[in-house]
Amino acid sequence: MRYHRLPRGGDALIAYVLKVGEDGMHILRAVYQDDAPPGLRDLPAVQVLRQVWVQQYWYDGDGQLRWRGPKSTRDRAGRRATEQRNTGKTKADGRPDPASARVPWSSMEIVTPHDPQARYRQKVTAAGQRDWIGYRDHQSETCDRPGPNVIVQVVTRPAPEQDIDALDRIHQGLTEQGFQPAEHVVDGGYVTPDSIHRSEQRWGIGLLGPVRDDPRACQRPGFAKEDFRVDWQARTLTCPRGVVSPPWNSTLGDGHPRLSVLFPRKACNECEDRLQCTGNVDGKGRHIFLLPEPQQKIQTKVRKEQKTDPWRRRYAIRAGCAATVSETVHAHGLRRCRYRGLAKAHVQHVLTAAGADIIRLSECFPPGTAPSREPRPTSHFQRICQRLTT
Repeated sequence: MRYHRLPRGGDALIAYVLKVGEDGMHILRAVYQDDAPPGLRDLPAVQVLRQVWVQQYWYDGDGQLRWRGPKSTRDRAGRRATEQRNTGKTKADGRPDPASARVPWSSMEIVTPHDPQARYRQKVTAAGQRDWIGYRDHQSETCDRPGPNVIVQVVTRPAPEQDIDALDRIHQGLTEQGFQPAEHVVDGGYVTPDSIHRSEQRWGIGLLGPVRDDPRACQRPGFAKEDFRVDWQARTLTCPRGVVSPPWNSTLGDGHPRLSVLFPRKACNECEDRLQCTGNVDGKGRHIFLLPEPQQKIQTKVRKEQKTDPWRRRYAIRAGCAATVSETVHAHGLRRCRYRGLAKAHVQHVLTAAGADIIRLSECFPPGTAPSREPRPTSHFQRICQRLTT
């Protein structure tokens, strides 16, 4: 289907989408008839069609075909913890109400029938917004000096999966292959206090990477979480002005344990530094979320260390990974998938990394043993210049 051939205008586009949906439903009804050829409904193409139509369409109470709403909805943020986005409101009988449903999360939605395992991903970086359909790979290379740095592991995952969700799989693979590092230098997307703690406790690997700063630390003058003194025995916080909070309560944040600390309303309203401390406009006191003790201590420690020159010099060694990504992408076409399916895409990524390693190792011969190379052929422009000057 060519996008420039789609109808223009919202109503015309919806009418066209519903017409396509009716055609697909007609095929599915015919396939699932009792007198249909046996085995027809079990064909992979039919199963993909059925899944796509379930994800994109539904029938209302009057038997009319409807198109599920788009992903960008106002209630999206409130349902981030749900397992899938097409779980809408609940009807009286306890079943999901399809009228409020949306298409599934990107991790579940089939976006192309040619590769049902490929997924859509949109990523916003400092260089701008980038989106693609397919997969993503995680490369681990050595950074010991001297000697050539080689890629020792490649992990291929669905495109919507976050970097931090692949960290345990990466460490497990490195450990099983005998490449378990003492310290793993990673991008900030892999680093949280919980991932640092888990890597040390589970795999015995030290994780080196930047932890996200407290937003209030960037709004000086302002009191960040690190400006408060924690009493783990009494389960209280003391603010920079000496006010002690009530004992905190245990809660969950993004599915992880958190400690909720709420300072008294009266103490915060009477404080002369209120505007520097809390952004609450409803008169409530400062509200702070702490991590469990091991993770909170790691967060405080790393946030202080990553502002020092010794830490920056240690982390500077990771700058070489940008060259590795550029080499595999531009010289070997890593981002152009030649196969369909996660398993075959992983094979391509592994072979690409192996080819890059062979090239690197071949260029590291001892002095005097490197093979001789033919001089670069003279270009046409050089030949013209030589003829004009002779």
